[in-house]
Amino acid sequence: MPTKSRRVLALAVSLAVVLSLSACRTEQTPLASGPGATTGATPPATTTTAPASLPPSTYAATSVPSLSPPATPATPSTAPFNFSRVLLADSSSLSPAVESLDRSSGKVVVNGGDTRRPTVPFTFQWGDGQTTHAFFPAAHTYADTGRNYAVMVTAHYADGSTDSRQLDVFFVTAATQPIVLPEGVRVTVPSSPVALASRMPGYSPPARLTAFDDARLDAATRAAVEYVLTAAASVQKDFANNDVYEVDGAFRQVVLLDPEFGGMYSLWFTSPVSFGASATSFSGTPQYSSFFHEMGHNVTLNSPASYYYGGKIDGSANAIFSEAMAQIFQHATAYELINNRQQYGLSDDVVSGIKESGLSSMRIVVSSYQAYVSGGKRFASWNDPSTPQDETFGTFMTIAYKFCEHAEKGASGYRMPLKRTMALLQTFDEDTRSRYDQSHNTEAAATFRATLMAAALSYGFETDLRSELRDLGFPINDTVYDELHRKAAARPLT
Repeated sequence: MPTKSRRVLALAVSLAVVLSLSACRTEQTPLASGPGATTGATPPATTTTAPASLPPSTYAATSVPSLSPPATPATPSTAPFNFSRVLLADSSSLSPAVESLDRSSGKVVVNGGDTRRPTVPFTFQWGDGQTTHAFFPAAHTYADTGRNYAVMVTAHYADGSTDSRQLDVFFVTAATQPIVLPEGVRVTVPSSPVALASRMPGYSPPARLTAFDDARLDAATRAAVEYVLTAAASVQKDFANNDVYEVDGAFRQVVLLDPEFGGMYSLWFTSPVSFGASATSFSGTPQYSSFFHEMGHNVTLNSPASYYYGGKIDGSANAIFSEAMAQIFQHATAYELINNRQQYGLSDDVVSGIKESGLSSMRIVVSSYQAYVSGGKRFASWNDPSTPQDETFGTFMTIAYKFCEHAEKGASGYRMPLKRTMALLQTFDEDTRSRYDQSHNTEAAATFRATLMAAALSYGFETDLRSELRDLGFPINDTVYDELHRKAAARPLT
């Protein structure tokens, strides 16, 4: 089967949003970095190709962040966090982010973009009394690195209007106050190479994977990063009702450096479970949203434990499940960690980083959903390997959008609806696999895949979403929908 490269929004920003797309496709997206620049975000994109030895269900891309509303200088709000502003109301096109921060010299680089393509330079109020005007990227050196700063970035448009976004610059980081987390879900960023074994015939991790040395963890200590990622893994395993295939009695994960790749990718099939990450993954602020996305792949593709999805849906039909669920896990994890920051002892700078990357990735979900609707609601569960575009992209992002929309509008939040959604998806068995039919692009298979996801979301929110999804072009079989709900009802939640 011919390989199919994918468009990677590969950005040299510190808060990458993984879209971890299926199949092996790399394309280039125009980016806003100067007068009249086009859509998107930060500096010139780099075209990357997924490692050829990986299965076609775990390839990643990065995108740009946008930030939470202004707070007083570098002091995050204690109000409950949600995505409603971005998901349901926000129309901002400005997306700045801290690309790099040098604590020894005080130099900070802010990158970003604006899809309205202003022709007038942005205004940067650096929080130390200095103001400059420039296009992205913009650099500033602080004389006093003994405090933190709130930077205000303002865009100026041809019609006289403006848009502003604040981002926090943390030179002084408060210590995370860790709690004891389950050892069985520990995530490590090894300082020396780790040998990976494949559990799947024909799947092998890239031989070039190596360890992150201390010089690459410039924003946080290794232990602090590992703690945050382990907390995220604990949350995600709970989302999956603890029904995840374990290696040697645990679900531990390792983060390894891929020096030749520009994003991140899941290696759900390895022992230990792992993912590859670019050299800039810990530059500036750790790319938390990207990590949460790849963890989402690792968890959902290793679930249910007795007959996991990984290897059984791979190929051109994988994304309606694997990418939709990774997007949902990504944002649900950010929501849970931020709103339980005191329980997990997370410091202000960590919470700020999670917020920024989470809001950024949600903005991508929203814009993708809007494009799906305006483009005619073209449902697709098959990524045709002979075409340059990804036909499934709008569909799986629409599923993620609808989940998050109902989570924000409802009273249950993300955790319990996601556990219920997974409970239905965890009825996966040989019969389900046969009807999912990963190898064929048939009307019957497409209908089953659409019905599976519609049934899962409906079960998750205890609300019949068939009409809503049919209006979005999803072909749904009522008989199969009812059958899947009966199977899920017989499965107790843990």
